[in-house]
Amino acid sequence: MIRIENIRFAYKKQPVFKDFSLHIKPGESILITGINGIGKTTLLRLMAGVLLPQKGIILYSDKMGSDPRSKIGFISDKMNLYEHMSLQEAIRYHCSVYDIKSIDMEMMENARLRSEQKIVELSRGQKLVFHLSLILAARPEILLIDEVIHSMDVYLRDLFLNRLLEMIEKNRVTLVLVNLNFHDIEKIPQRILLLKDNQIAVDEPIDSLKARVKKLITDHEISGLPVLLHREYQDGHEYFIYPFKEELGIKTPGKLVDLNLHDIIKAFIGGEYA
Repeated sequence: MIRIENIRFAYKKQPVFKDFSLHIKPGESILITGINGIGKTTLLRLMAGVLLPQKGIILYSDKMGSDPRSKIGFISDKMNLYEHMSLQEAIRYHCSVYDIKSIDMEMMENARLRSEQKIVELSRGQKLVFHLSLILAARPEILLIDEVIHSMDVYLRDLFLNRLLEMIEKNRVTLVLVNLNFHDIEKIPQRILLLKDNQIAVDEPIDSLKARVKKLITDHEISGLPVLLHREYQDGHEYFIYPFKEELGIKTPGKLVDLNLHDIIKAFIGGEYA
């Protein structure tokens, strides 16, 4: 569905990607993460066609036609869509541009949006719900969502995420998320990409990643293990081990702990700053 081949991109003299490649299959749900400033948002904008690579190519499925951008939905962190319009005016304009016959209003109604409201007056969470409703009406084949979900209240976040899950299951939309808050989205991505030093440092299915990252709590110092992050406390140590394999034969007294996605990514990012 998306093939990124050896692209290069830089802002002025500041390189972001060099000889960067990534292949995304149709219907995959992917989470891209990494420390701030590593290029996550830039990568989404390149996929969306908002930015163009200075070298290399980005290819899409032939069935997306001569202008793949018409089949791509992009929810940016900027959130300034149709700010001067009312909801009704924006819906009418969006339908005319994308030749849409009707829009499902259920999600907007559940978010207490009224057609006469000005978009500029909406909360950030309401804008996200409205933006997603417009995008889904155009039936995208690829949906790109920047790091915006954390800014929604609990109710609107559930509304937004449940609609995403429904869309993935029914329409097999290819979904690419950028996020640093993982508690709410853990059930969505199938594959995790961690960016480091302008390249992909980790690329694993979520279940595989969970099996290969363990936390060891012990009173002893250890050596000779692939330690992602080490924390020392007054009464002991925490070692985040990756890749963990049973054949490592850990002999140090202690407790091995399974981790959720939030703690795994926190360990990877913490290791970057250690």
